[in-house]
Amino acid sequence: MIEHQYENVRYLQFSHYRPFSELQHGVFTRLGGFSEAPYHSLNTSAPPRGGGDTFPNVVRNRQLALQSLQLSDLPSATLWQVHGADVLTLDLEQSWRTDWANMSYYEQAWTPATIRQGDAMISQERGVAMALSFADCVPITFYDPVAHVMGIAHGGWRGTARGIVMATVAAMQNRFGSQPQNIYAGIAPAIGPCCYEVSQEVQDLFMGKQEFTEKPTEEVYRERVKASAAFSSVEQSSGPSLRLDLQETNRQQLLLAGISSEHIEVMRICTGCHTDLFFSHRKEHGKTGRFVVIMALNDVLTSGTFAEKN
Repeated sequence: MIEHQYENVRYLQFSHYRPFSELQHGVFTRLGGFSEAPYHSLNTSAPPRGGGDTFPNVVRNRQLALQSLQLSDLPSATLWQVHGADVLTLDLEQSWRTDWANMSYYEQAWTPATIRQGDAMISQERGVAMALSFADCVPITFYDPVAHVMGIAHGGWRGTARGIVMATVAAMQNRFGSQPQNIYAGIAPAIGPCCYEVSQEVQDLFMGKQEFTEKPTEEVYRERVKASAAFSSVEQSSGPSLRLDLQETNRQQLLLAGISSEHIEVMRICTGCHTDLFFSHRKEHGKTGRFVVIMALNDVLTSGTFAEKN
């Protein structure tokens, strides 16, 4: 893990992406933006998904995050995250909106027709930034330096129980021919088992004793979801407390998808324990913002050859 500071902004990078100079990425803390409490400071989500922060503050924060990575001149795209396992391919020929860091993003109604729904996005596009925002759910990043494919997934417990990271690896294979052994993955800060108590129903869904009534886990992922689940029990004065380790569960799913352990880097930081650095929906009782994870591919590849535009 590498820490960076740009003015008052602090962000993290995965050290195992360092050899790939064509890849720009950042896992941003909540520090250094323009939003006021309880969304202070670098909140990148506004109504209807991000509470009561103002649109101008959020747009300025998004622009500042891009500026920190020297990506401020690029278009930027995001998803309407719905806690599923749908993986979308960012293809600029398919009329994707790329105004995530502009006020125009909020000048159209938030509908499926204007903001694409899903919980992971992959792309070979260069000169465009991908951005997803989080507050306890697990951010998972992907990069295949052979096929030059990047991806970001949103691993809340529902998406993880549906196999979101395995679906992302499969999409990279099917869409771009990526081989799992070539993929590097990063697991960013998320709520840890120290702070994440869950119900028996959650465990039953992971273990296959129950199934989602809508968008059930695909059959191909069910046994691996069960095998990956990292639950524990903590004794408290009121009785046993069931805990879920979302980071470890997603790490196990990456392994089961064929990614080698040497290609997986985990930032073992609990967002619930570190609300000074990250937003936590649970610890801050829903009155909080979202921190952003950004990825982009430069026009110049590591080899020094120029990539063709898609």
